[in-house]
Amino acid sequence: MPGNGRLQAVGDEKARGFLQGLRVDEELVETVSRALDVTVMDGGPSPRQSTVWVIIHVLDENDNKPQFPEKVYQIKLPERDRKKKGEPIYRVFAYDKDEGPNSDLSYSIVDGNEDGKFFIDPKTAVVSSRKQFTAGSYDILTIKATDNGRPQKSSTARLHIEWIRKPVPSALPLVFDEPYYNFTVMEHDKVAEIVGVVSMQQSATPLWFDITGKRNERRG
Repeated sequence: MPGNGRLQAVGDEKARGFLQGLRVDEELVETVSRALDVTVMDGGPSPRQSTVWVIIHVLDENDNKPQFPEKVYQIKLPERDRKKKGEPIYRVFAYDKDEGPNSDLSYSIVDGNEDGKFFIDPKTAVVSSRKQFTAGSYDILTIKATDNGRPQKSSTARLHIEWIRKPVPSALPLVFDEPYYNFTVMEHDKVAEIVGVVSMQQSATPLWFDITGKRNERRG
């Protein structure tokens, strides 16, 4: 690769040239292949030469382990009865700087779920409940993210869940401060960076925000 390697010639019954490259990190290059023009020439008084086109594909090495935006997540949720079985609790996602299959992650609960009260979607990382939870109880789950590389790499984060009493319904309507919000995000922004803040007037009743859907993108 120009500036990142060298060509070594070996002469025997079949002339051969060995391309020797330096370390290339796929996550730091814009393309995953390189095209080279390799020229061979003899040492005669009137040198003869020939040129061939060589394409080198850069394969990603699994040199990054999954990363959680936070090592500890602390949330408060209202108590749940048995009718809420299967209700989502929280999404504890991670990301991986590798490319291709090496960045594919799967999730599991490795500690704090001995009685099987929780389960996690192995692909979306959404933690959900299986049983009843009463106010005053507290759960600590250890979530593990594992990549699909060889060898596999993994990391963990903790989810602390405090169960509180169901709040009294608000007597006032819930109204956002703006009729709509317009935020901008750059394509290279880091995962879990704040995109914007939606707000409403302070309420004495605890409130929980959730993304419940998306609208078609507007252009122009």
